[in-house]
Amino acid sequence: MRQADIFVKLGRYFLHEGSYDLAVNALAKAIELDPENALAYDLRGIAHGRQYEYEKAIADCGMAIQIDNTFAGAYCNRGLSFYKLYRFNEAIDDYNEAIRLAPDVALFYSNRGLAHYNRDEFDKAIFDYNKAIELNPVDSETHRYCGEAFASVGDYEKAIINFDMALLINPEDIIAYGNRIWADILGGKVA
Repeated sequence: MRQADIFVKLGRYFLHEGSYDLAVNALAKAIELDPENALAYDLRGIAHGRQYEYEKAIADCGMAIQIDNTFAGAYCNRGLSFYKLYRFNEAIDDYNEAIRLAPDVALFYSNRGLAHYNRDEFDKAIFDYNKAIELNPVDSETHRYCGEAFASVGDYEKAIINFDMALLINPEDIIAYGNRIWADILGGKVA
């Protein structure tokens, strides 16, 4: 095993443990040892994002993409940082590229759906959420997001179906529970 790979594994471990400063340091060492290591840049970008350092995350994920422009996860991770900065157009562009490269990853569609939702493009958000649900039907959050999008266009029946699915998957999802009640009231089922 190459020495850089050891630091990548260490960085991934620290990321998993929530020790983001240690992850950044380990991944910086991996990059120092192997400046063409796209995974090290991407993981360091994730660590920066978890520290709310979104510009640094964008730069690192951008380096990962520059090294390997077929790295779908790096586009998704950079898209998330754009999203967190309310740069929804750039986020959607990155999610589009991630989907082009890996069309069977539910997270890419769900994240793009969130960006569309925040641009009030509810039909596009619903399309993306439904595709994400098709690929991963047990993701309670995506069901909840889909319910919120349906409620936003006044389709409370479909909103309730999605909130019910979210609650079936995760009965402790208090947001889905509250949204379910809200959809009942707005849909005229509760007086």
